[in-house]
Amino acid sequence: MRRAISTASSAANRCCISLPKRDAGSSMKALFLGNVAADTANGIRAELIPELQVDIIADPKELSPEIAAATDILVTNIWRADYPPAPRVRLVQSVATGIEWIEQATLPRGVPICNAYGHETAIAEYVLMVMLVWSHRFREIESDFRLHSSWRPSWVHSGAPHGEIRGNTLGIIGLGRVGQEVARRAAVFGCRVLAANRSPRAAGDGVERVYPLDALDEMLPLCDTVAICTAFGPETERLIDARRLTLIKPSALLVNIARGAIIDEDALYAALRDGTIGGAAIDVWWQYPNAAEPERRPSRHPFHELPNVIMTPHCSGWTAGMVRRRWDEVADNINRFVRGDPLINIVTTT
Repeated sequence: MRRAISTASSAANRCCISLPKRDAGSSMKALFLGNVAADTANGIRAELIPELQVDIIADPKELSPEIAAATDILVTNIWRADYPPAPRVRLVQSVATGIEWIEQATLPRGVPICNAYGHETAIAEYVLMVMLVWSHRFREIESDFRLHSSWRPSWVHSGAPHGEIRGNTLGIIGLGRVGQEVARRAAVFGCRVLAANRSPRAAGDGVERVYPLDALDEMLPLCDTVAICTAFGPETERLIDARRLTLIKPSALLVNIARGAIIDEDALYAALRDGTIGGAAIDVWWQYPNAAEPERRPSRHPFHELPNVIMTPHCSGWTAGMVRRRWDEVADNINRFVRGDPLINIVTTT
């Protein structure tokens, strides 16, 4: 699918660089590549500077060498070495927060790569939601009552009381945008909040103590819930391995909303199967669907067979509010580039 359209958003205040001023009416072409980018283009076309020429290609297999060669602004969350060369690209605007699917070596040198946010609220709500669902045994109680009219968990039959999160200790790995939003909400629910972070951060705003990441082993045994909110990179790949899983309480809940590869896949499955940890809520995975397997299982292991796992298909941040906030950031940054204004959300430069 490709459509050429001629198509002005909220400002954000983040790390930025200045670019040479240019005439907003000069000819410049933006390529929105991939299904998420195509949806973004359709959502923001009215916000973009009218003189900007836009190509929308939902299926990367339909990208022609001519379109790629004429692109000044690349808007996508994926760029691979086998795509046609794009020698004119001067800005890569990701439609996601992570940029690990963009193969930077295939792009021209000196190109800023910017990401987009807006997902912090939704993901923080998800973390608190699964904490509540887990502690209140909501899934099993609701299911048994619906299917079997079971009153066993109730005071009516002197059932065993379920839990609550007030007074629990939450350990957050990665005190960035998402981690901070999780901390604020958990503190309101009466949780004790600890955090571990790669760079130094002060405690406060709901967080009792911040550990350096290399002191993570000190924090893990203290936690009733561990929430992984850190960015993915060499320092965090397989950060949670078999050894660290043994440091977590046998009753604890592990929540991953970051990237699957931060946890050792084999070790986590074994720990959940064998009861080394109490349970897990997993929203990010090791395997994703593709054209050949649109309903591909998210792991080599049958996590779906384990009763102590809450599974969702990488949708914790996918809310209507997040989509609108992210679209506005993307439109704002594209317009900044066209006008020669400072860019926001710069992650790196090729």
